[in-house]
Amino acid sequence: MALGLGMPTTMGRRFTGSTLVRLVCIIICAGMLWTAPDASAGPRRYMVALSVPGQEQVALYAEEYGKGRPLLLLHGLGASTYTWRNLIPSLAQKHRVIAIDLKGFGRSQKPYNNAYSIHDHAALVSAFIRKRGLRDVTLIGHSFGGAVALMVTLEFNRKDPGRIRDLILMSAPAYNQPSTEFVRFMQTPVLPYAALTLIPPELSIWLSLDATEAQHISMDDISAYAEPFYDPAARHALITTARQIVPRDLKRLTARYPTIKQRTLIIWCDGDTTVPLATGKHLAKALPNAKLQVLNGCSHAPQHDRPRAVWNLMRRFLY
Repeated sequence: MALGLGMPTTMGRRFTGSTLVRLVCIIICAGMLWTAPDASAGPRRYMVALSVPGQEQVALYAEEYGKGRPLLLLHGLGASTYTWRNLIPSLAQKHRVIAIDLKGFGRSQKPYNNAYSIHDHAALVSAFIRKRGLRDVTLIGHSFGGAVALMVTLEFNRKDPGRIRDLILMSAPAYNQPSTEFVRFMQTPVLPYAALTLIPPELSIWLSLDATEAQHISMDDISAYAEPFYDPAARHALITTARQIVPRDLKRLTARYPTIKQRTLIIWCDGDTTVPLATGKHLAKALPNAKLQVLNGCSHAPQHDRPRAVWNLMRRFLY
């Protein structure tokens, strides 16, 4: 920019010694003022190969932003790291934010096997935390990712205390509840595979939204969520996870919730018809150091419907 502005004053006349000196100074000053973009400011994207007992090796996709104490973000059923797009810039101002795609979702590997139970997902998340050497972690989980976060915390508290510092849970299906229409459909034989093959993923995503969610999601959002499901392996992962979404040992797990002493922020929407608010209230009573915050005017995905309100709650909790 400095050279461009200076060129007209020297064109059409002979360079003198003083002009050359001034030009050299301008070049040097311009070099001192310009700095290369900081690569660490953008996301650091990578795959992590993980091995856990009972599963074949699988690579999970991760994105990292910012620096500081780690926050690990876990998305819900059928989603991906994209679900956190409205919160990551704010969270990364003072934290090292790590968002991962669970096995079978987003950009993570999608094996054609049956190892998609909540135990299988939690084992891989725990292995990721160990392999990346993370400690003093805040787990942030939405929906199914919140249920996974609870299980990861239970296991680390038993085997490796100190790994998990605190929790932020949003709309997490932590207890037994009536099955949703979507899950019931996924649990029928054969039909889900046929339907997800014949119906364009964008239409499937749109049909899955309730009225509130539809008001806060754009066609670009729908395209981003739909893209992975053009891969048949992603459809297999979705169906297989949905079929095992209720763990067989749910009673044993819920009985252990009071052992989670970590400070916990629970965020729920008053209009959630997927996981009822009663679940959030029950969970807040079960966890000794939990606080429930209820948001108005949103449904099952507060990070979509009320991102600013969610950030304000998280900010007060984290800082």
